[in-house]
Amino acid sequence: MGSFFSQMFRAVPEGSGDVVDRVAGMVGDRRAQALARRHGLQVLDLTWEDTARFKGSAVGPNISDLTLQVQSDRGARLMPVIRFPNFSDRTGDVAVSELFLRVGNERGGSLRRLGLGEYLNDLRSHLSVPGSWAGEERSLLAPRDAQVLVSAQACFLPVPRAGVARFNPVLFNYQSSPGAPAVLAILATREGTSATIIDNGAEWGSGTGWGQRLFFNQAGQRASFTGERLSDFTARGGDEHDGASSVEEAKGRGLNQVLLIQVPLELPRRERAFDGGTGSYACAAPMAAKCARPRGAGVEQAVIGHGELEGPFRELGHLPIRRDARFPIRVTVQFYQATDSAQVTEAEMAGFAERIEAVYRDARCVGSLVVDGDTGRSTEYSGASKVEPPGFWEEFWSRQERATGRSRLDLLRQLERMLGRRPGAQELDEALRRLFG
Repeated sequence: MGSFFSQMFRAVPEGSGDVVDRVAGMVGDRRAQALARRHGLQVLDLTWEDTARFKGSAVGPNISDLTLQVQSDRGARLMPVIRFPNFSDRTGDVAVSELFLRVGNERGGSLRRLGLGEYLNDLRSHLSVPGSWAGEERSLLAPRDAQVLVSAQACFLPVPRAGVARFNPVLFNYQSSPGAPAVLAILATREGTSATIIDNGAEWGSGTGWGQRLFFNQAGQRASFTGERLSDFTARGGDEHDGASSVEEAKGRGLNQVLLIQVPLELPRRERAFDGGTGSYACAAPMAAKCARPRGAGVEQAVIGHGELEGPFRELGHLPIRRDARFPIRVTVQFYQATDSAQVTEAEMAGFAERIEAVYRDARCVGSLVVDGDTGRSTEYSGASKVEPPGFWEEFWSRQERATGRSRLDLLRQLERMLGRRPGAQELDEALRRLFG
């Protein structure tokens, strides 16, 4: 049996508000949190997926918040994610030659398997509209990219029996602003690969005011992602991309796996300032009352697809983007699960922990670039101080106010709406101290 990464992508009615609310409640479920802690993990609805953070700090020169947003008849909700704690941010280094994607969807053609390094080295050839990249550049691959930074997480979608969840990963990069993206986001699924700049533009916003939704690129048209139960997928024999004869046979095929790849980009000098940001407003998940719902259809692997077309897919925005080689590429490996409740058994949690750990077993130099001091890893960022500079809290909020035309209080209220809850007094006090120092 090959390594974890060698097995990926080898072969070329939405949930009701009740189900969505139940699954979203996992973050506040005391038992789920306790089971996660046994494995050194946490249940979160906002994760820090940073390419560069200052030592011992929640902030850094290229940092991103990632959430998982599901639409229901009651609006958008954030879904639970299980991963190692945000602050310490356990990561590993993986050779770029070990990572593969499926491509061809961007032109509406047949899918084929391609190495991530090859994809980045000739990105222009893998765009629906090559002219959406201004200038003559073709490659975003830097010499340092022999190794990439990797982390892993288990993600949960609200899917009743015979149901389908429509969702979008939502990424907010603290250095980005309209017209000045600090990262290119590449989302790879079994159906293909989709690349878009992250500039926090309102047109592509999450609907909650915080972050940019990511879409599937179907021949230049965008579509939200979908998740269904593996048992439902195999019952009809799979689809044109992946046949499936049985649940057991399909489990090892990676149909629930997604790669979110962040490629750091150079910013115009007027945007660089302190290269700082706020690691997150959501410092800790609140602990709500334990959910006592029946388990219903239970937890199983999800199969990731895409929904109806919603309009043009934006790629590079006709900008002359260039790779910022100071920072490593970050790859977040996601394993999607379908469930209809907040309840997780001890055995299920152990299974999630094992799948997450499998990613790190195939990595080198596993540890923290934030709390382990100078590690000597090739994925350490270069060319800038690794110490949090004074005064950039004000600079960050000033930049956001200039970019959005909104006050910091309004921005914080938008983030509160995204989280779907009002923090308690102690949590709010901790959050404000985290934000403003």
